[in-house]
Amino acid sequence: MKSDITIRTLGLTAAFATALTTTAAFAPGAAQAAEVEGPKVKWLVSLWGARRGFTEGVEGLKEELARKTDGNFELDLQYGGVLSDPKENIDGLQLGAFEAATVCPFYHPDKTPASMGLSQAFLPLPSFEVQYKVYGEYLKHPAVKAEWDKWNATPIMSALMPNYEIMGKGEIPAKLADWSGVRVNASGGHAALMESLGAVPSTMPAPDLYNSLERGVIDGIVYPYTYAFVAYRFHELSTWVTDAWNLGTIQCTVAANTDAYNALPEQYKALLAEAVVLAYAHQIAAYAEIDKANEAEFDARGLKRVPLTDDVKAALEAAVKPSWQSWIDDVTAKGIPGQELFDMILSEAEKARAGQ
Repeated sequence: MKSDITIRTLGLTAAFATALTTTAAFAPGAAQAAEVEGPKVKWLVSLWGARRGFTEGVEGLKEELARKTDGNFELDLQYGGVLSDPKENIDGLQLGAFEAATVCPFYHPDKTPASMGLSQAFLPLPSFEVQYKVYGEYLKHPAVKAEWDKWNATPIMSALMPNYEIMGKGEIPAKLADWSGVRVNASGGHAALMESLGAVPSTMPAPDLYNSLERGVIDGIVYPYTYAFVAYRFHELSTWVTDAWNLGTIQCTVAANTDAYNALPEQYKALLAEAVVLAYAHQIAAYAEIDKANEAEFDARGLKRVPLTDDVKAALEAAVKPSWQSWIDDVTAKGIPGQELFDMILSEAEKARAGQ
């Protein structure tokens, strides 16, 4: 099974491919003269879970900042939710409890309604490169920027994620009727898609999902394919996985506490912006290797593949535009220009695809 959005470096621009090569070439931690001079700066970064494909972007950012400053600009990546619960990372940024964190708007849609525009299902983002270009423009929009300003947070980059699939255990939902009453973890626009199939969605933090699946609290998980299923060991409990449903993806942001960001010397701010390109390249290359290994693992475990049948496809497609409109109406009622933001996603995606 291959998701359409999964990295295949053939689609990268020449500049991005060069960045990919450069990322692979340097050895993290090697002693060398600093290319960017500056003071010692150490940022605590709040993450959850273990190192995985989702975090390889910030891992790449850490490596590049250390390389360019000879270790003077250090990102101290704290995994396992030791600094904060993932649902509270945005609160921690606001309070200055740490200097940076990964923030997923779908964990707290009421706190980040404008940012949830990028968490709608089936958005036309067919590659990682299109993703990061669209995300970058969207986060610059005044309404979105104002939302992040409210939380004293400054977006640095996105944590790229591949298209979502569904993995679960128990009876295989081979046709539309089989989905009725199936309890799934689903976030953002994916929850609306699951409801259209008759499934019952809920949203839980990633670290809680293994036990919930093991105990039968949920029957399946809608998550990024393939890395997330293996990172949290869901495949060890599962018996089936959807095959190339390509349900779209969800955006998460690596953001800094604004006070910490503003305190950086100008050369470090410039370096951050430059390092993001290499960080994306690092993450995309990591996903390619992860997918290769995970596909082999799924086959070895005998996971049954669930094809996208015509009746299921029709139900999903019928639910997409209403789910988009629901978000537009919801945020518009809150004084956010929902239609303008959604139109921007579509137009930026079209531009990014054309320039790919």
